[in-house]
Amino acid sequence: MLFRTLVFLYPVIRTLGPPIAGLLLVTGISLIGYAVLYPHGLRGWLAAAACLVAAALLALLCHSYNWWLFKLRPRGCLFLPFK
Repeated sequence: MLFRTLVFLYPVIRTLGPPIAGLLLVTGISLIGYAVLYPHGLRGWLAAAACLVAAALLALLCHSYNWWLFKLRPRGCLFLPFK
């Protein structure tokens, strides 16, 4: 199931993945600055941590996309997504 989802989302991950990861990184850094300037609660830090973790995971997925496809491939059958 995850393999077919990755194959289906190939154009989106390859084209939009790195820019979205960069935007999440910038957003996370901006939220850290906001949390430092306005230390009223924990929400700013949690949002910054969530953005930075999401950026790291998306960058990892984009960088090693072929490895993920190799590891998650179906065993025992040949799945060709092309018609």
